[in-house]
Amino acid sequence: MVRFILGAVAGGLAVWFYGEQLREFAESRTKGVRAGAVDTLQVVEKRAEDVLDRTKEQVTSVLQAGQEALRGRTLSSTPGGRSTS
Repeated sequence: MVRFILGAVAGGLAVWFYGEQLREFAESRTKGVRAGAVDTLQVVEKRAEDVLDRTKEQVTSVLQAGQEALRGRTLSSTPGGRSTS
């Protein structure tokens, strides 16, 4: 238990003394990774947008076809509600 406390105190002191240098080091090492992540997210966004656009077009097309089919049935039915076909 004493070792744990000594380790925590030593870690705290190291961060206190070298915190700014550690932060700058971490930022300089992760710039490329962050830039790559931004690029990847932009590609994913574009692909998702394309998929959603295609899906919207398909749903609209199917909806219109269904409406046209129902209109055709309504026009070909008799006044008694029975279809002539």
